[in-house]
Amino acid sequence: MGYQAIFTIMDRGSCGKAVEAVTETGSHSGTVLKGRGSGLHEKQVLFAAAVEPEKDILLLVTKDEDTEEIIHKIDEKIKITDPGNGLLLSVPVKRLHGMR
Repeated sequence: MGYQAIFTIMDRGSCGKAVEAVTETGSHSGTVLKGRGSGLHEKQVLFAAAVEPEKDILLLVTKDEDTEEIIHKIDEKIKITDPGNGLLLSVPVKRLHGMR
């Protein structure tokens, strides 16, 4: 049985909707990480100081056959395919320990 790791990077505050989307598919676990944007378009200036927007990162490990449904549900909730709404990627998992 194969697995995929799905990483979704989005603006802080969008993660709740992404987790809700994942739960709707029947998956019940994931890890939420906090991050900070560093791209050219990420930096904003406020009172002459650079402000880097905070990000939420949702990491999921799922069975290969569930990956497309989860990605589709995340896109429905947070419109990840629209420009500026974040980044989603999935990569095959070569080795996995500890998952039940």
